[in-house]
Order: sequence, then structure tokens, then C-alpha cells
Amino acid sequence: MKMIKNSLLFILFFFSFSSFSQENDFQIWNSATLKKKINKQHNVDVKYALRFRENASLVSKSFIDLRSKYRLNKKLSLAIGYRNISERSIYSEIEKKNRFYFDSYHSKAIKRFSFDIRNRFLLQGNNNDFNEVLRQRFRVSYNLRKTKLEPSVSVEHFSSFTKFINKLRYSLFVSYPIYKKLNFNLGYKIQQEFNIVDPETLFIFETKLIYTL
Repeated sequence: MKMIKNSLLFILFFFSFSSFSQENDFQIWNSATLKKKINKQHNVDVKYALRFRENASLVSKSFIDLRSKYRLNKKLSLAIGYRNISERSIYSEIEKKNRFYFDSYHSKAIKRFSFDIRNRFLLQGNNNDFNEVLRQRFRVSYNLRKTKLEPSVSVEHFSSFTKFINKLRYSLFVSYPIYKKLNFNLGYKIQQEFNIVDPETLFIFETKLIYTL
């Protein structure tokens, strides 16, 4: 708990003195995930996502993501994944990219609260030109008493080997099980860039559907 609190305070302090936004955009992100439980510890999933930019008027990106996740114990899980990405410019030019990533999840439950930290290392690019990105996300969720709703808040920072932190993403989500195997998530994100020439702030409305076989 102390580590999570100190890390969040540090990120907010760093951001308040380092960020400066020049461009804003409203985006819509949608995704559908099919998840299969292999056993109590292991599950695999495939996700399709479609994102819109320029005030949600143009398709910016679509991708298919494959992931395998394994729970070592109640507090630690590991995952590996691959993402095939199609990025579109404002002129509808398509660029293909590949992403390979490795995740570690550290979680803890205290009464009706759940805390988790996700550390992600990823390689993304095309052909022989790949960039390394380090991401760390802190999330807190709460199981509301006498309701199926589960709100959560998170903050995630992005960095590389050359820049300490160059992007921050804040998220607020509400999860609701439509029925036993189908879960719906509705969220809002703010993503801010800094330490670059033309930083951008994104305001993102996001929906997720997750079906478990």
C-alpha cells in the first residue's frame, strides 16, 4: 500500500511540473474480447479493437491482440502477447505494425478494494525498426455493496530507455456483468504527452465487451 501511494504521488507531482499540451482530440475506442479459461491458473484471449480520431470522425487504428496469461499465485500473474496493428493517417494511408509484449501483474485485495500494478515491456514497429516501451499501470477497483457495478480508477505512465516518462494516461471505468459470461465496461480516459515537440492531449470514450467461454 505504501509503495502504491508513493508511486502515484510521484507521478502526479512529476506531471504537474512537466506537461504542456498544444493539441487536443476526442477519440472513441471500442473493443471485443473472447476469453477462454484453460484451467484455474491459465487463460488465453483474443481481442479486436477499433479506434476513431479527429473528434471521432476518422478511423485511426484497428488491431487484433492475442494473449496468454498465467497466474502463479494469488498476488502474481504473468502474460505474453502479440498485437497486429493497422494504423491510418488522416489521409487514409495504412501502416502495418507488430507489437510483442510481456506483462507482470501484482495484485492485492483488501476487503472490497482490489489493487493491482501491471508492468509491461513491449517492442513495437515494422520490419527491423522496433521501439522499446516500458509501461506501468496502477489501478484501484471497488466492489459496490449490493450491486453488480464495479468502478475502477487507474494511472499509467509510458517511458523508454532514452526518456524517463513521455506519456501519462488516466482512466475511470465501470464494469457490469450483463450475464454470467458477458461483461461490459464503460470508461473515460485522458492521455497526455510531454517532452516532445508537439505534445497532444486525448480525451477518450471507451467501451469493452468481454465474453468468457
